[in-house]
Amino acid sequence: MRLGGVQHTFLFLTTAIVLGIVVGESGRRLEHRPQPQASATEPIYLPHAKYLRAVSLGYRHVVADLLWFRTISYFGQHYRSERTYPWLAHMCDLVTDLDPRAAHVYRFAGVILPWEAGEVEAGNRLLEKGIQVFPDSGMLHYLLGFNYYFFTGDYARAAAHMQRAAQRPDAPRNAVRLAAVLAAEQYGPDTAVQFLTEMERTLDSQDMRDVVRRHLSEARLAADINRLTAAVEIFRARHGYLPLSPWMLAEAGLIPGVPADPFGGVYEIDPQTGEVRSSSGHRPLKLHQSPQREKVLRGESLRDW
Repeated sequence: MRLGGVQHTFLFLTTAIVLGIVVGESGRRLEHRPQPQASATEPIYLPHAKYLRAVSLGYRHVVADLLWFRTISYFGQHYRSERTYPWLAHMCDLVTDLDPRAAHVYRFAGVILPWEAGEVEAGNRLLEKGIQVFPDSGMLHYLLGFNYYFFTGDYARAAAHMQRAAQRPDAPRNAVRLAAVLAAEQYGPDTAVQFLTEMERTLDSQDMRDVVRRHLSEARLAADINRLTAAVEIFRARHGYLPLSPWMLAEAGLIPGVPADPFGGVYEIDPQTGEVRSSSGHRPLKLHQSPQREKVLRGESLRDW
């Protein structure tokens, strides 16, 4: 029995050493690689799950945990620098191949890959993978419905997954209301604000909340501009001239009050065209865009950021 325990410890230490070499070398290559173009054909330096299973000697969960730590470190480094993540989807896939019940990885991938990395298909694929393991997970159905709504325009799938989420006790508290919104085909920036507000509240990672908070500001800006633009058109139709400021819209009873610009400016109305804009110069982006990431992908310098 004692010999067996020694052998068991030796095998565990051997596995840890081998894995440390694999993870360390993977990390070194990831950090020192040339900036790749994200494609299905680029070389992948992380080993396939079947090879890691072979060297894990029964410690697949340990291997998965170590690779997950490496994945989070990789994301954190790039989130705070150029914000491009060509290896992130593969790393999440590898962790969940080794440990299919790593529910936190599916949740992370379902938010970060579409919203921050711009990899919608990869994020949805990992959520579908998670639902195969956790078919009753309200949060996974909620995230998948969320992504189908925002990124693919597949409102039927979005509504179906939100309905499933609404029937699960672990879903966010507004899943029932959002399921009704989608069933009624009420789409637009205001719905985006509702989704993202609840998403920010429910996420358990500060980095993930930061990503959602940024996009929530974008959604609020878009919703405000849409609402103010509609009010400008009504004002023009009624009075035959353009309002000089949003305060005139409020005084006319067309809006309950002038909203606060989420980017620190104030809303202005162009006296010639009626265009509503922010004095901050910020214009609404698509919710998954990042100006910094777009700059990197164009090959431009980040030194002035």
